[in-house]
Amino acid sequence: MTGCNLFNDPAPPEGTCSRDQDCPSPQRCYVDGCGTLPADLLAEVITSAASGVTSVDMPLGAPVANMRLVLPDQQLLQLSVRRGSGPYPASVQLLATGQSTLLPGVYRTAQTAGAAANGLFQVGLSTGLYTLVVSPVDPTVPPAMQSGIVMDAGVLPLILDLQPAAEVQTVRGTVLAGPGQPEPVPPTVQLLGADGRPLSSRTVAEPDGGFQLSFGIGALDGGAVLQVSPGPGALGAVAALPVSDLAQFGTPFIVGDGAAPVEVSGQVLGPDGSPVAGASIFIQGTVVGGGSGNVGPTFSGDAGTFVLSTLPQAQPGALQLWIVPPPGAIAGLVRTPVDVPGGAPVAGSWTCPARPVLSGGVLLPDAGPLTGAVVRLDPVLPVDAVTPLPPSGVSGQTGEVGTFALRLDPGVYQLEVQTGPFFPAVRRLVRVTSSGTQLPVVTLAVGRTLTARILRDAGTVVPQALLRVYRRETLEDGTPRALLLGEDVSDQSGVVRVLLPQQ
Repeated sequence: MTGCNLFNDPAPPEGTCSRDQDCPSPQRCYVDGCGTLPADLLAEVITSAASGVTSVDMPLGAPVANMRLVLPDQQLLQLSVRRGSGPYPASVQLLATGQSTLLPGVYRTAQTAGAAANGLFQVGLSTGLYTLVVSPVDPTVPPAMQSGIVMDAGVLPLILDLQPAAEVQTVRGTVLAGPGQPEPVPPTVQLLGADGRPLSSRTVAEPDGGFQLSFGIGALDGGAVLQVSPGPGALGAVAALPVSDLAQFGTPFIVGDGAAPVEVSGQVLGPDGSPVAGASIFIQGTVVGGGSGNVGPTFSGDAGTFVLSTLPQAQPGALQLWIVPPPGAIAGLVRTPVDVPGGAPVAGSWTCPARPVLSGGVLLPDAGPLTGAVVRLDPVLPVDAVTPLPPSGVSGQTGEVGTFALRLDPGVYQLEVQTGPFFPAVRRLVRVTSSGTQLPVVTLAVGRTLTARILRDAGTVVPQALLRVYRRETLEDGTPRALLLGEDVSDQSGVVRVLLPQQ
């Protein structure tokens, strides 16, 4: 059934429509008049329940007025955790990570913890494709992981078996910074499969470097790594030490990060030679011993100066210095090799390039300027294979003549212009090059309001549900991505109205 008054909306103005037949084909009747909405819209409906906040994705098909969006009465994973012949009653941590199969680029995570005498857990889980990791709190019980879990709308029963005690072995080992040299802060150790699968729980080493791990018999057959991560506040590196034989645990694992740290200091300058204050600075790369180092961020002061310490480089060119000036600054992002041999402080001066300008304008249908509109840009893709993805976006407003000019690092961004209550928000993907980008002036067009009622299978209405409407776009590298077009929350009768751009 279609029409414009099913939800007791005000009668449309004279000369518009009250039913689809009043509109010229292929237009349809919406609450605010005849129009044409895209026929390839996708919806995400987000609700809250005792089991958690979940999303259900669905294609809308040809959007008509007064759509019924039906959700399952429950959206959850019914998980049974077992060990041996019975349920596992002790405490566990559950982590599900995945992404929507309908909305490309929409990633999701669900986690919970607790214990159940019958091993049963009800976890609110959105529709999508997931990997689930169940980690017992007891370190002598190895974690279990299952990937490729397809979560559709409704309830999914799943059994996950932990390895029984007869299939688990426990070993002791030692991890040191160097021969006879424990790490100053005890590190965290964990055994991982070659594919990153957790084979043991994470545990903190003892002050002398000793540790104990439990993992499945045969876990080393396909190759494994002992991941050693620095303790809290420590400057050490994350090391991945290959393990293929139990006998290796009889010899200390050497991280090789026992070298004295090196102080790196300097000044950050803008393209005009003036100091850049408030820049975020960090150093990443391979440090002595072969581990992965990551120090910072520290922030440049009023004079553009900074100081931070890192372990020496594994070899020349192994470390990268990152400088990220604050949003809106003229100075742009810098990623450059920094030479940090051991034995002496390193000092230098680094000049940032000028950030390019993205400019554009927004006009009302009568050609008057749209002033004071919020403009937001968020990075979604690097501009090319050698330029890093900008770490953050920027926001601003349109001026008195409806124009905007924002400085930001090169990249592909999602542009959003909040146009107020009478026009749909402008959202699109834009490419900002090193020379800057001038966008064509956008003249706002009247949108149409999609009305829908959100219901459960049993027929009960769903208030306070967030409806987000997307359209599938393709990025420059061919990657599909869901572009948000509009969103709103359902009222107490389950009715939601979303203003959308027309076809």
